[in-house]
Amino acid sequence: MTIQLTKMQLFLLMFVMQTGFVYTSFQNMVIEHSKRDATFQFLIVAFIFFLQVLFFERMHQYFFLNRFTKALYLIYWTSYIVVFVVYITYVLTTWVFPNTPEIVLIAIYLSVCLYASISRPETAINIGVVLIPMFLLFLFFMFLTLPSLQVTNLLPFFYNLSDTWYMGFVFSTYAFGGAEMYIVLRKYLAKGVKVSKKALAIYFSILTSFYLLSITFTLMFFSLDEIKLIPEPILYILHSTEVTFIKRLDLFFVYIWLSWSLVAIVNYVLVIRVVYFENKIKYPKVKLLIFFAVTGVTADFLIRFSVLEFFKHNLVYGNIAFTFLLPILIILINKIRGRTVSDSAKPS
Repeated sequence: MTIQLTKMQLFLLMFVMQTGFVYTSFQNMVIEHSKRDATFQFLIVAFIFFLQVLFFERMHQYFFLNRFTKALYLIYWTSYIVVFVVYITYVLTTWVFPNTPEIVLIAIYLSVCLYASISRPETAINIGVVLIPMFLLFLFFMFLTLPSLQVTNLLPFFYNLSDTWYMGFVFSTYAFGGAEMYIVLRKYLAKGVKVSKKALAIYFSILTSFYLLSITFTLMFFSLDEIKLIPEPILYILHSTEVTFIKRLDLFFVYIWLSWSLVAIVNYVLVIRVVYFENKIKYPKVKLLIFFAVTGVTADFLIRFSVLEFFKHNLVYGNIAFTFLLPILIILINKIRGRTVSDSAKPS
């Protein structure tokens, strides 16, 4: 299966995949460790990942995946999707459907993902466009909380450098998980299309600002002791906001986030399809059905609070390995060996 992307489509795919999985919860882990330095630490990590994407753009022709590295990424992306399905189900059963069996919820929303995935590739590529009004609506509702925020909560910096302070840097990398998608999808840009440093800077400024807003609002809304007890701080902030035209603003955002999340899953599956189905295969729809069935059954088996907490605190290391370290290692090895993406049609 082959696709052709414009720059706008590439950046929209990346934005959805980089925000759909962790936007409602990663603030808790970052602030718990870095305290009031969360914004400072996040900006440092954002700058490092911006430099990484600039490196990706310069060296993208050397990101050649052989069978072994493809298998590694297949395991990682599939695991990431499974964990996220577990998290989606946890949020839905906690906030919206406490009496609905988990397997029923999983079957319903994975069926939607399957339907979108077996459609034409253009459907999965362009479906993220429908989220743009939702993002703007979300920002509007976030700013309604301004009267409840305490700016003094942001200061002072560096007042509590505990033994776990450095972990704030580690968990900040959650916000940039999926950055490897840039170099994976780069070769599918329309022929002759170039990506300038300015375009990358604009994209990263938007992504960083979107996450920085959530961290800043969380810091200003909760005390440091409260944040430790709030697993989804953005939902709690919206829950406390009262508007006359919506009774439960948090539930309204849960539905927005669910749509957002399902599109992220569809986009991840799209990447799996273009990486592993570069050549035509038999029965692609059947294989996608099997993929989603296995994903759903595995997720249902793993739905436990203790399991979710384990993944929340440890998946970040896989994120660092597959988003940051492994792509750089693959590029350096292929540059030394002189292999480029043009070799992808040759036997590995």
